[in-house]
Amino acid sequence: MTDYRDLWPTAVTSGYLNGASRAPQLRAVAAAARGAVAWRETNAGMPIDQFFTPPEAVKRAFARTIGCTEADRTALIPSASYGLATVAKNLPLEAGQNIVVAAEQFPSNYYVWQELCGERRAELRVVARPEAGSADSWSDRLLDAIDGQTAAVALAQLHWADGSLYDLPALRARTNDVGAWLILDGTQSVGAYPIDVATLRPDALVAAGYKWLLGPYGCAYAYYGERMDGGRPLEENWINRAGSEDFAQLVNYRADYRPLAGRYSVGEHSNFMMMPMQLAALRTVNEITPARVQAHTRDLWATVANELSELGTPLPDRYAGHLVGLQLPEHWSSKALNTALTERGVAVSFRGNALRVSPNVYNTAEDMAALLEVLRRAAVG
Repeated sequence: MTDYRDLWPTAVTSGYLNGASRAPQLRAVAAAARGAVAWRETNAGMPIDQFFTPPEAVKRAFARTIGCTEADRTALIPSASYGLATVAKNLPLEAGQNIVVAAEQFPSNYYVWQELCGERRAELRVVARPEAGSADSWSDRLLDAIDGQTAAVALAQLHWADGSLYDLPALRARTNDVGAWLILDGTQSVGAYPIDVATLRPDALVAAGYKWLLGPYGCAYAYYGERMDGGRPLEENWINRAGSEDFAQLVNYRADYRPLAGRYSVGEHSNFMMMPMQLAALRTVNEITPARVQAHTRDLWATVANELSELGTPLPDRYAGHLVGLQLPEHWSSKALNTALTERGVAVSFRGNALRVSPNVYNTAEDMAALLEVLRRAAVG
């Protein structure tokens, strides 16, 4: 595989196995930011086309990442929670119906449905992880929880804490059977794990941009399917209305919006500092491709898999290479382990009962060996 390590400063990627927390800064994104500041220093105003042309380029780049053939189905948003709140505003949920979620999924994809179910007198149906040794998978239990009263299933492509993968094609088929929406938070997968919305056809997909999409903090993206056509946005801003390119006519108010998901982008999404950074990030993601991220990271895990099993922290049977939650033996001290990892220069996260390790294409076998070295010491001490 092509060596992409030079796209980042080596000093910040060495030992950094924590991409699920935040991506290290790409050189190209830093250069884009400096260019935007330099342009601002020498230009007081902003050409009208810059309100529209860069955002359209960013939407096309994100559409490519997720296999979307219609860039107008994508929106520029400030956070995944904003995109989910937009869906909640448009989801037809009635009293007595239910929304199905996975237990312990990321809070932003829980609270919004908890509030909505409370408002509409509906049930929030939380599906627990199967016990160790169970013949059922988590996807099996989610499928069993869906019934004729299910209005939506809201979950991720994989669990944010330990990387558990869900069978999205099976869940999409089941939601189609009962007429329910499939709503996905792709924050911990889009950009690093392949997804094709043209095939899967979720009703909504949102993703924060500062993790696997390699962008700056404060940007996110959304894809909205046909059920969101003609819906109500969270806010009524000027730029999402049809004809907003003609500044001279802005006071001639219009009821119609920009096409498809164009009505759902956040106000001031043309952010002249962020757009160059986001575009540089997405172009890099599309150059590398999620498939290459998976190939590289799975090769990394192969270098330590046998010894992890011997230490009592085996890899799951089915996992995504970019995000793995290692289940630690109960007698291990997570506090002591965290200290040892920090001292060794290895960055990971502790999420729930899992040691979350999240490598990317900038990581090397040496990074995995450093992790293994600390785990070996923990096993004997």
